[in-house]
Amino acid sequence: MPVNSLHEPLIAWYRTNRRELPWRSHPEPYAVWVSEMMLQQTQIKTALDYFRRWMERFPTVESLAAASEDEVLGMWQGLGYYQRARSLHEAAKMVAHKGLPQSAVEWRNLPGIGPYTAGAISSIAQNLPEALVDGNVERVYARLTGDAAAGLALNRNAWQWARKSLESESPGDWNQALMELGAMVCTPERPQCGKCPLCDQCVALLENRQHELPKKAVKRKSTVVEHFMWIPHHDGRFALERIPVGRWWEGMWSFPRADSEANLQDRFPDAVVKADGLLRHVVTHHRITLMFSLVETACPDLTYFAPEQIAELALPAPHRKAWETVRRQPRLEL
Repeated sequence: MPVNSLHEPLIAWYRTNRRELPWRSHPEPYAVWVSEMMLQQTQIKTALDYFRRWMERFPTVESLAAASEDEVLGMWQGLGYYQRARSLHEAAKMVAHKGLPQSAVEWRNLPGIGPYTAGAISSIAQNLPEALVDGNVERVYARLTGDAAAGLALNRNAWQWARKSLESESPGDWNQALMELGAMVCTPERPQCGKCPLCDQCVALLENRQHELPKKAVKRKSTVVEHFMWIPHHDGRFALERIPVGRWWEGMWSFPRADSEANLQDRFPDAVVKADGLLRHVVTHHRITLMFSLVETACPDLTYFAPEQIAELALPAPHRKAWETVRRQPRLEL
């Protein structure tokens, strides 16, 4: 199909039907950058409140650059994949010193920014002719063209198509239109083909294959592991420690954890167990069972915090859930 035949109907549809989002109202580079970092691995409806709070706390690149890591991780808490926040923070320091990048190539020189994010910021906020591909664009491409590739091959083909089909006069609207079409109409399940402005040009619809495309890549098997965690408590305060570099959630605060309860018993031989619990969670391709205990112990190697202080610290989501669970148990004297 001639790619220019897609431009007019899709952009017209987008400008009439697009969702009103705060970073679209004022698409300046910093706001678009923050939104794109948040939207990696996070749905829009979840990211909206986080985005508003973030922009109130850090309204400029300079204010983010001047913040402490604890402040940044605290504001990010609950979004997960915390390396996104660390990369954003580190990149803000570089931008505050050197100024905003002026091309997609320059954006890619910043921590945490790959081809998609660089294309999004430079096209949406700077009106530069840069293509992008996310999951929505990949799906729209596969159905429009009938491409039955999967995995890396599909992604590679989608990028080639995206660069060839780029609308140069309004690249930001074009890129957002593709993503919006995938999010609102050309959805993974039950696509609303009757509402699609490109339905008369869609190979998958013409061949009745829209439910078969895109082909799914083979999923990796999950690794099942067990973790043990103790929540030290003494004199109304709870003990935490920094998670070292190279481990999950590095830089955040954590209750002491280990691969076996015996390791925790060796570390805290005088601890008295007050309550126990169990929860399950998933991190990337790991299915984790977390066994946790509230213990009474005074350990000089840990930092003790009052409950109201812990509320302001960045803790991994399962650790915070475990802490709140033991605190809610009746008849505990905390």
